[in-house]
Amino acid sequence: MTQPLAIQLAPPDVDRVRLASLELELTGREAALAGLRAELHELQSRYLREIGEFYATLTTLEAAVYEAEVRAGIRPPFDDQDDDRDDSGTSRPDAEAHSCSNRGAPSDDLKRVFRDLAKAIHPDLAEDEPARCRRHSLMAEANRAYAERDEDRLRLIMRAWERSPETSLDEHPADDRARVQQRITDVSERLVRIEAEVADLRASAIWRLKGRIDEARQQGWDLFAEMILQVKREIARATARLRQLGLDA
Repeated sequence: MTQPLAIQLAPPDVDRVRLASLELELTGREAALAGLRAELHELQSRYLREIGEFYATLTTLEAAVYEAEVRAGIRPPFDDQDDDRDDSGTSRPDAEAHSCSNRGAPSDDLKRVFRDLAKAIHPDLAEDEPARCRRHSLMAEANRAYAERDEDRLRLIMRAWERSPETSLDEHPADDRARVQQRITDVSERLVRIEAEVADLRASAIWRLKGRIDEARQQGWDLFAEMILQVKREIARATARLRQLGLDA
C-alpha cells in the first residue's frame, strides 16, 4: 500500500509575521490618534465659534478699564504679568482654547509631494492583506503629515517607501530580510511616537476643557451654556465699570 506523502510546510517567516502584527496595531493606533485629533479640533472650533468672540470683546473691555484706572491713579502701571492669566493666576479659557491652532493653507509643493506619495502607496495597489495593512498605515501617516503641513515628513515617508521590500522584490533574500527588520524598527518607533503624541494631547488645555464638558454633561448641565452666561456677565461688569469711569464702552 502506498504511503501518503508527508506535506512539508515551510516554517513561517517570523519577521514578516511580526511585521504584519505591528502594522495592524499601527493602523489601529493611527486611526485612534486621528480620531482624537479630530474630536479636539472640533471642540476647539465650537469654542471659538460660540464663545471666542465674547472673550475677544471682554479682553478689549478689560484693557480699556485697566488703562482708565491707571490714568485715574486707581491702579499701578503694567508690571509684565502674563497676558493669558487673570488676577488669580489661572489660565483664561480663551487662551486654553487656542492650544490646537489651525495651520496655514498647503503650498503647491506640499500638494504635489502628497499627491505623488498617495499614488505610490495607495492601499488598492496591494497584492495581499499584509501589504494592504502596511499601505494603510503609511497612508494614515502621510495624511497626518499633510494635515500638519510637514513636507519634510512626507518626503521621508516617500524615501522609506522607495527602500521598502515591496519596491525591491528582486533583491537578494538577505537584503529583503534586512529591509523587513528595518521596517519593524520603523513601525515600533512610530508606535512609541504615537503614544507620546496621545499623551501630549491628553495633557493639553483643550483636553482638560473636554473633560470638564463631559463631566458637566454627566451631571446634567451644559458647561458651554454656563461659560457663555459667565462671559456675558463679565462683559456687562466691564461695560458698567467703563461707564463709572466716565468712558463709553
